[in-house]
Amino acid sequence: MDLRRIWTANILIVCVAFLLTLVLLEIVVRAGGKTDADGQFSFAGYPLEPYVLPLEQLRKPIEEYLHLKDIATIIYDETLGWTYRPNSSRHEGTFTINSAGLRARREFSVVPPPDRLRIALFGDSFTVSDDVNDDEAWANQLELQLTQAGYRAEVLNFGVGAYGMGQAYLRWQHEGQQFEPDIVIFGLQPDNLKRNLNVFRQLIHPSGPPFSKPRFILVDQELELINSPTLPPERLITTFETFENHHLAPYEYFYQSRYVASKWWSASRLASLMFAILDHDEVNSGHYEQESEGGQLGKAIVDAFAQHVLETETAFIVLHLPLQTHLSWRFNSVSPPFQFLLEHARESYHYIPFEEHLHPFHVDEAYWGETSHYGAAINALLAEVVANDLMSCIESGSCPLARFDDLSTIRIAGSAHES
Repeated sequence: MDLRRIWTANILIVCVAFLLTLVLLEIVVRAGGKTDADGQFSFAGYPLEPYVLPLEQLRKPIEEYLHLKDIATIIYDETLGWTYRPNSSRHEGTFTINSAGLRARREFSVVPPPDRLRIALFGDSFTVSDDVNDDEAWANQLELQLTQAGYRAEVLNFGVGAYGMGQAYLRWQHEGQQFEPDIVIFGLQPDNLKRNLNVFRQLIHPSGPPFSKPRFILVDQELELINSPTLPPERLITTFETFENHHLAPYEYFYQSRYVASKWWSASRLASLMFAILDHDEVNSGHYEQESEGGQLGKAIVDAFAQHVLETETAFIVLHLPLQTHLSWRFNSVSPPFQFLLEHARESYHYIPFEEHLHPFHVDEAYWGETSHYGAAINALLAEVVANDLMSCIESGSCPLARFDDLSTIRIAGSAHES
């Protein structure tokens, strides 16, 4: 009996000590944290539940854009969310935008020339080639390499920075198809699976751009478009101020997961801190897998994009454009959570796995631009890989070109192919 009492007393002492430690830590977190102007409490750099929208942080980019919207190079678009201002330039004149809002230093007729292969690119900043100048962009180099190889070709770059997969598809529907390309290349950047779940760009990146975007949802396995037309910037501040009751709030993943306190323990600052430390990347971990909403939407958007293109008798190609992080995974034998999407694209469509042409040294910072996009050397290699693939595809007939009964039409006289 005495031994049992001793054990019981020791256990009680340990429990009391543990509870006192938790109380002390709760006091430390509460005393050491701070609350910002929006009412968000943070400790050691971790925002803690209950989360609130960072209204002050969101308001500034919106007000700056509204003040400068008449000269801004990225402008509001009711169909796409945002696009490039026609006849403008960015990055001190090294990024040229033509009258159709394409990255190009020349104009393209809507009707394609009868003797020229027309290739159209759709995607995000990796497609449009942020971080390099016009000459270095892989779209321009692709056109040059095809020409040097003996093909009359032109490459139209419909890529736009920060676009999601759905926006790329919508740009094809509303703008790209009227240019009647012979080949469509979709720049698949799998990190954009998270953009499938986003309506308000600032809720992924609070610094901007200050626009809302169209978003697809799945209803009975069919794509349905919401926030179309998109909310204009002039309405965003009041939208954020009353966001809890806004009709789009249930479709904004980055509001649901981060800004709604749904945990019973969120009243404890210590418990909230432990959750933030252990699971602070929750918003970025659940939208890449095959069964996730982001994964299902990504596959559905790619399939809808492909179907729509193929119905116009246009060749459709999926080009995988990996991030620097994804390359590191590859060279460390880490299987990405979006592998299912790459395998689906390979099995279902003409697929170019650019990562298979890259090497471990390409992960080095020297090959990447200031904002972590491909540098000049990787752009050059990408153009070479795509050019070689297209030439093989064209010559083998696996890329059907509905406009050309005779390939000699697009071959330059005197070239190796023409002869």
